[in-house]
Amino acid sequence: MGLFEFMLGGYDMRIKRTDFGIQLWLSATDTYNWAHRPNNKWPCSVLSGHRLYVQFDESHNLIDVTIDGKSKDCPANEFNAITLDFMKQ
Repeated sequence: MGLFEFMLGGYDMRIKRTDFGIQLWLSATDTYNWAHRPNNKWPCSVLSGHRLYVQFDESHNLIDVTIDGKSKDCPANEFNAITLDFMKQ
């Protein structure tokens, strides 16, 4: 498998899919643009303007999350929405 880089609709995200799982990197611009989409805004976004790294294992269990390179919490509904939107691309 390998590393794929996408530039879709103003997003510059990276996703790596392997036999062992998935890694997703979102830039601060990615999270800001996602939270401010026309007709689909996330007005109280905790992730907007912050870098996000996520790792899932091969069964899609969450392994690691960092926000701006640090272990931080964020609302589960926002986390699920942003990761699902970017993983569909």
